[in-house]
Amino acid sequence: MRRSRLILLLFAALGAANAFGQADISAQIGRPSPPAGQWHRGRMKLAHTNQAPKIDGKLDDACWKAATHGKGFFRLLSNDPVMDQTEVWMCADKENLYFAFHCTDRNPATILAKETQRNGNLNQDERVVVVIDSQSLHHDSSAFWVNAIGTQLQEMEGGVADNQAWQGDWHAATSRCDDGWIAEMSIPFRLLHYPKGAHSFGMFVARRKPDESNFTCWPYMPPQSDTGSIAQYATDFDDINPPYYAPKPTVSPYMLATTGQGTSARFGMDVKYPLTTSITGVATVKPDFQTVEGAVQDISFSYTEKYVPDRRPFFAEGGGVIDDSFLFYSQRIADVDFGLKVAGKNGPTTLGLLSTSSSIGDKQSANVATFDQQFGQYSGMGGTFLSSHQTGSEGEVAQVRAYYGWAKGMRNVRFFSNATQAWLGNGQHGQSLFANVNTYAGKGQLNGNLYVVKTDAGFDNPLGLVDETNTQGVGMNLNTFNVYDHGAVEKRNFYLSGSSFNHCDSSFFHRYIYAGSEFDMRNGMGYGVDLTLGSREQYADRSLSGKVLWNQKSLLSKGSLSVDFGRRQDMPYRFTALNQGFAANKQLSFDLSFGDLRLGSDSQTQTILTGTYRIDPLQSFGGRMVSQGSKTNVYFSYGHRTRKGNDMFVLLGDPNSPTTQRSVTLKMVWSF
Repeated sequence: MRRSRLILLLFAALGAANAFGQADISAQIGRPSPPAGQWHRGRMKLAHTNQAPKIDGKLDDACWKAATHGKGFFRLLSNDPVMDQTEVWMCADKENLYFAFHCTDRNPATILAKETQRNGNLNQDERVVVVIDSQSLHHDSSAFWVNAIGTQLQEMEGGVADNQAWQGDWHAATSRCDDGWIAEMSIPFRLLHYPKGAHSFGMFVARRKPDESNFTCWPYMPPQSDTGSIAQYATDFDDINPPYYAPKPTVSPYMLATTGQGTSARFGMDVKYPLTTSITGVATVKPDFQTVEGAVQDISFSYTEKYVPDRRPFFAEGGGVIDDSFLFYSQRIADVDFGLKVAGKNGPTTLGLLSTSSSIGDKQSANVATFDQQFGQYSGMGGTFLSSHQTGSEGEVAQVRAYYGWAKGMRNVRFFSNATQAWLGNGQHGQSLFANVNTYAGKGQLNGNLYVVKTDAGFDNPLGLVDETNTQGVGMNLNTFNVYDHGAVEKRNFYLSGSSFNHCDSSFFHRYIYAGSEFDMRNGMGYGVDLTLGSREQYADRSLSGKVLWNQKSLLSKGSLSVDFGRRQDMPYRFTALNQGFAANKQLSFDLSFGDLRLGSDSQTQTILTGTYRIDPLQSFGGRMVSQGSKTNVYFSYGHRTRKGNDMFVLLGDPNSPTTQRSVTLKMVWSF
């Protein structure tokens, strides 16, 4: 009873604050007129040109006069008037898509864009984006961004490794004008994954100003575009007729030489081969993982193993095809002598194959095959098979899954279920069953999901991140959020979660309730609080956490402080985390992360200091210090990536060692 009262009081207070914020701005929001009638996906013809524009950030090319023209951008997720309008011109020739933007601004001197590193963080910059659904299935898409100073970022459908030769190149340029800024973009068809014979792409363009909460876009998309894959609301542009490219491999051999504590040299090779315009094959021989800076796991309290992102290029390529860590967690594969991967999406069919082998240590070999078939926009089925063979152990896992859903007005509903069976040696080794129903209606509405899970005591997936076994139970998550275009509050979020699990023999395992809220302010500040009440077997857990954020609209100077305190495992508990960025100038910046864990009489601290000196968009110096307990590692790096030619990397130390290493490593990568 006491627990329920605490939660009700918390949500009553947060609800009152939300009502006050809404009342304060309601009179200020206008009601622009969207296209009349019920929304239907539009179709347009894309103009063609025989004279390619010069990508220089100027609108003086002849092709723009006859290009498909969009004028009058709409607010994507609200009815707030668009005060700073945008125009776009679009056309194509036999090799490329071309886009030009004129972004007007009432106060051009305040246009904000600071990121200079290609594929860096553009979230705090003024920017435009072209979104392309080259499969025309209105489910997935690729995005090409450029900020107001010409820095480029691409996000490719299905995932792609951080290698310019593999990604393919595209070009953009910007310039300032009296009433704002101009951008031009050239995107080769060769970069896009479309089926042979395609003649139509789903596309839209958008602009984001950092001082506004919502994007503006063209063509018009309805408010429910926030309730699912935004690609499903993209307009179809016909008469594109992209060329068919005969498969051509990209070969990237490398040389790695290290000196310091001994001298060594190694050679390896990566090969990328497009089996079709939408299915890609990748082969690797002795790939280099040594120079890839891995993500550092934080020291916050957890009963289960934490997920750590994998930045190794071989696993990043096509990583979106197998993105369920319960099934496949690539960190389980430590070393690779030889690897082969096939991944992609051809129409409604998604295919992924992976095979690796290693003669190091336990001589592991791993195999993954996954398949998904869509039936319409929201439904489909699929399956995955995995096998892992190591010295002394063999294991296989198979999963079948199905999903079904629909949309009605602003609300989407999804049902998802799967069954996973494990084998160890020649016999069955337990199974896991999962079912989930999710409902989402976007901002200002109640969203959430309800799930049921049962995982046998003996279940084991050697290639997956399996949190807990011998459990069965139910859980739910509820949240409601809103985004405001005026007033002090820019975004708010309330959430409530609960779970109740027993062991498979019906004995008690855990009960938990989580409740909290977050507020993002227009001035760059942020605030959050959440409460955890529960028990786990013989332990009682109680904790309250709060956080404050500052300079969140700054690229390099943002910071945050969070404190979580109470009891964990029936012991006094506190975890403090501090993050702060520092910008010495436009080129030199630092980022500090500090964590301090206190649990009973035990304590642990972690400090990570990262520095970056940006020479130009493709060239930089870097360094990192990681100190945890009595161990400290310091390393420095230099990287020079090229649009064409050779990439070069130099390391002083080892980025993934627990302690500082006295070594120098030179890596050269050729691509042809």
